[in-house]
Amino acid sequence: MAAQRGLSARGAGNVDAVFDSISAAVEERAKKENTNIDLGTAENWLIRDELISLCKEAVQDGLLPKHLSYPDGFTGDSACVDSLATFFNKYFNPHTTVSPSHLAVAPGAASSLDALLYNICEAGDGVLVPGPFWNAFDWLFNVRSGVQPVAVNVDSIKETFTTSLISAMAKVLENPPRPIKALILTNPQNPFGQCYPTSVIEECIKFCHERGIHFVSDEVYALSSFSSDTFPDPVPFVSALSIDVEGLGCDPSRVHVVWSVSKDLGSSGFRLGCVVSQFNKELVVGLALASNTQVSSLTAIFTTALLSSPKLPALLETNAKRLSEAYGKVVSFFRKHNIEYIPVSHGPFVFAKIAPSAETWEDEARAIACCKEAGLVLSRGKVYHIIESEKGWARLTFAIRGDKLDEALRRLEVGIAKYREETI
Repeated sequence: MAAQRGLSARGAGNVDAVFDSISAAVEERAKKENTNIDLGTAENWLIRDELISLCKEAVQDGLLPKHLSYPDGFTGDSACVDSLATFFNKYFNPHTTVSPSHLAVAPGAASSLDALLYNICEAGDGVLVPGPFWNAFDWLFNVRSGVQPVAVNVDSIKETFTTSLISAMAKVLENPPRPIKALILTNPQNPFGQCYPTSVIEECIKFCHERGIHFVSDEVYALSSFSSDTFPDPVPFVSALSIDVEGLGCDPSRVHVVWSVSKDLGSSGFRLGCVVSQFNKELVVGLALASNTQVSSLTAIFTTALLSSPKLPALLETNAKRLSEAYGKVVSFFRKHNIEYIPVSHGPFVFAKIAPSAETWEDEARAIACCKEAGLVLSRGKVYHIIESEKGWARLTFAIRGDKLDEALRRLEVGIAKYREETI
């Protein structure tokens, strides 16, 4: 037990909950002979050469003596915050123009969410999260802020992006497991890679207003859009920033947006995220107090240069083209092998039913294990809090180098074949 090592009750609780799994993961990654291909981590490798070039130029041209000091702005490096505001105004179609005073930066979207929850929730509170959702929310919300995600599942995955979500949330609030302070809506959604219609977003905002809770829109995949002949008419991305919240009769001080460079701009290692809260000055101050000095100057320099670069529009187009090509390759594989999948329009991953015969979660785990034995790491469906009747799914990241993706699909074929042989 961690408490026996002198940790506080709070620290010991965090460590004991994850120690075994973290230790195993670290040991696995540290193996020099580890040749697994990781399709379980949602990262984008498709524009890294271009990003490296921009990064080198940014540091070469932009690093000044002042950058060895603390940030010059209360909510973050002033040039970086300015570039973020300009970026949101250009790409997110805000109803109210985003100004630098609406923003607070943090080292990544995860830290932005953590700072936000710390400021709007008490320890022990809960936040509604529509399922399925990113499994890291389970520890992220709790590790410092002491907040618990409360899963909200509709009856069928086909209803995920419909107003059935509203009635499902209302049902949870009839007998909530703990005080509920917010709804966190990931849009575009993870792990399904699709967007919520404007009507559903508006209904969610009204739902939150009626119950006096915050609406948080996690939009880290907002610009990771691409086209596909196999999904010709997807719902387009609409930011919560573009919604006329006051026109809905709702309180805009309880509507917040989270974004980072990690996903859309393939830079998860740089750790730069932000919260946009346009009508809550006090909250922005609270967010800044939590994380304003935690973003390095090098990260701020790179982000400022990237968001301000005249090359950014072309880079986003290149990213969309490469995402489309990689996704098409994976979809062709699925169709060849009669594998069910959720069509994708945004993001670097796809949710697929690799074990359609799975009757238990153990069956699903075995299918994932067979793939790992073939040298392929996937993220199993259960960890995303998918409904009980949907066993056998996995999330696969496809935004990797073409030759590596080809090899990953070959290993997936081997893993699936092995699982099917075992279950005949």
